[in-house]
Amino acid sequence: MRFKQCYPYLKLPDFVWEPIIFDTYDSCTYFSADGSQRVGVCCTSPINSGYPIVSQDLAEEPETPSVPGFPFNWPPPVPTHPPDHTAATHPPSLGSSEATTEGAAVTTTTEGSKIDTACGQKNGYQDQERIVGGQNAEQNEWPWVVAIFTAGKQFCGGSLIDTQHILTAAHCVAHMSSWDVAKLTVNLGDHNIKQKNEVNHVERKIKRLVRHKSFDMRTLYNDVAILTMDKPVKYTDTIRAICLPRGRAGYEGKIATVIGWGSLRESGPQPAVLQKVNIPVWTNSECKARYGPAAPGGIVDHMICAGRATKDSCTGDSGGPLMVNEGKWTQVGIVSWGIGCGKGEYPGVYSRVTYFMPWITKNLKKN
Repeated sequence: MRFKQCYPYLKLPDFVWEPIIFDTYDSCTYFSADGSQRVGVCCTSPINSGYPIVSQDLAEEPETPSVPGFPFNWPPPVPTHPPDHTAATHPPSLGSSEATTEGAAVTTTTEGSKIDTACGQKNGYQDQERIVGGQNAEQNEWPWVVAIFTAGKQFCGGSLIDTQHILTAAHCVAHMSSWDVAKLTVNLGDHNIKQKNEVNHVERKIKRLVRHKSFDMRTLYNDVAILTMDKPVKYTDTIRAICLPRGRAGYEGKIATVIGWGSLRESGPQPAVLQKVNIPVWTNSECKARYGPAAPGGIVDHMICAGRATKDSCTGDSGGPLMVNEGKWTQVGIVSWGIGCGKGEYPGVYSRVTYFMPWITKNLKKN
């Protein structure tokens, strides 16, 4: 059973799951047509034809109030027509049920975390309002972007939120054992991930990961995780934290930017150079109406939608930041899920960072 047959909306390269991470951890035995046994991904509702199937009801999520019921036609048909677009990828998200504090961007934090007042300062032109269809980022333009690798292969993105912690998506690390975590490395201050000496990037190992305890692979609720590096980094011109939001701003109608090393088109190759694309933020009501029953668990408050035809995130961008310019760049979303890449009918769906701020703050205090 292939991983993407179980979870078609996750924007992850196949090589990550077959067989690098899964191996025999979280695996199941299947019988082939010839009667031989094979080890594969445990899948409660495998997709064999791309057509809707009947799914079992989900148990109530303990930390997610007012979550809509699990639709009976999940998953919907997987789109096959690849759009011509540039950007990165994603699956769905969910956050803490606690209210957030009013205010602007977080520039300081409690003891144990080192978010400085210089967060959110990008390099190069501050051209937030110029909408582009996706292009190469300038070298070190986005100093908080993180490339996450397993066994030397990049598979997800993340963002530096203080000197030792990286914010990413839970689905990137959902099935990892401690042995898998030991193989994780991250690059900071990088630009071309296939050239070792192009820029002076910093590489770190990951010593610990925390994923939201209510993350669900079927609904992709609570799609948030924090990685702890084995040692802190020093802030420089090319390595800097992004600001985190305070308050409950919805950002509807804003032009946001998403960055990553994800595929340039659906089912296409991943670029070596960091990509950026500007996309409009939708209201949740518009997003909910557009997805309808196609959303695995519905479009709910802990999600934020953004995108337009030919402008989106795609495979390999999972976990990366969706950002808005509020004088300082603030992360408002985490690349989570979507139907295809760059399809105007369906915007990308991101974990809403404002919703998760209590969970993020709590876990930064623990590390």
